[in-house]
Amino acid sequence: MSDSIFALTNHELWVVTARDGERRAGQLATWLLPATLVPDRPRVVALLSPENHTHGLVRASGGFALSLLAEGQEALVPHFGLRSGRELDKLAGVELDAPSPAGLPLLAGTCGWAECAILDALDGGDRIVYLAEVTAQRLHAGRRPLRKQEAFARLPADVVAALRAKAARDGERDRALQRSFPHRAA
Repeated sequence: MSDSIFALTNHELWVVTARDGERRAGQLATWLLPATLVPDRPRVVALLSPENHTHGLVRASGGFALSLLAEGQEALVPHFGLRSGRELDKLAGVELDAPSPAGLPLLAGTCGWAECAILDALDGGDRIVYLAEVTAQRLHAGRRPLRKQEAFARLPADVVAALRAKAARDGERDRALQRSFPHRAA
């Protein structure tokens, strides 16, 4: 186990989908969170790697959809987390719901979904931090979110090893992308 405090976190697992014209893509994501206390104007913060194929479609289209994976959807973790959309259409063969109002792909069987329009972005180099307005959403009551630790406990050991190895490779790639920001006195 890591000696980092961040190893104690247990994030929900999301699939971020995007469409730009006929091109579509999806990726696994864990760094998503609500970004307001205003209930009738929901917003989210999403951190995406600029190296991911899906990110290119998010940036080009100005929006994305979020599908919160539900317990029992563990098989989607390696499907969306191990391969690039540059290699294949990761949405082909995956059960989809009707598209969002803006035509974005939505995964079936999830806890729900949110369609988002980008309001602003911060380029951290290895991650782009998006502030996005939720323009439409649907909750599928009675389903429990799939979290990273529980998903890893249910996946085969070789799949977990492959996911961890990919994260380590991505971390080394991202090291060169990180931007430094001047420290500011309060």
